[in-house]
Amino acid sequence: MEPLGHAIFSRDGFWLLQILDIAIVAFVVRAVIRSVWRTPAMVVVTAFTGILLAGALLKRVFPDLHAVGFLLENLTGVLFLTTIVIFHEDIRNILAEQGYRLSRKLRSRTAWTGRDTVEAIVDACVHLRRRRLGALMVIERNEVLDSYYREGLELDRLPVVPELVVSMMQPPGPLHDGALVIRNDRLVRASTFLPLAEYTRFKMKLGARHRAALGLAERSDAVVVVVSEESGDFRIAHEGQLDGPHSEEILREELLRLTGNE
Repeated sequence: MEPLGHAIFSRDGFWLLQILDIAIVAFVVRAVIRSVWRTPAMVVVTAFTGILLAGALLKRVFPDLHAVGFLLENLTGVLFLTTIVIFHEDIRNILAEQGYRLSRKLRSRTAWTGRDTVEAIVDACVHLRRRRLGALMVIERNEVLDSYYREGLELDRLPVVPELVVSMMQPPGPLHDGALVIRNDRLVRASTFLPLAEYTRFKMKLGARHRAALGLAERSDAVVVVVSEESGDFRIAHEGQLDGPHSEEILREELLRLTGNE
């Protein structure tokens, strides 16, 4: 029996190789466009692609344009390296997001946060809204996200109690800015700053808390709860999306679902 590799690369398997080639290129192009859509990098990618296509078309129609061919061959590498240097942060975020999506598909579902903790978070959100206070709470799931956190104070695994959460979010206290981080049903960080999502992604105007929530949700499997100081709305950022505003009941249902309790 002929080995699979020989069958693919033989004349009889030529069509299969072509389909595989097209499928790989299509997958890469789709992943790139999906990742950079509505970001500053999209403009550069579009311009880069346009230059290459225009140069290739001119070279094919007018094969005697040797200068165009020379520029095309030499500019390709330069433009590629320039794009990497300018948008290295965007590229890192794209790779992190794609890695997260792949790992999420491979992981089995478990309960990351207990029901009691979810109830405490919801109660704290309700109390915060009544006092017209804003809040940002990160619920870690499978990933430990210390590499994304900036500044802040490490806590000694404090219990998640509504009164404690509200007191931390009360200005002018030293911990009211930034996010609270919940890991394994315990408060482990306070006044922590998160990576921000880009402005250009949104049709609506978002404040710093919502951009921070979405910025972390784009890069990890965390669930981030936002309480708006201005409107009192409850929103949840997860899997690169920002949901809401939610009522108290929907907030509870969504957090129970997202933390593996349903």
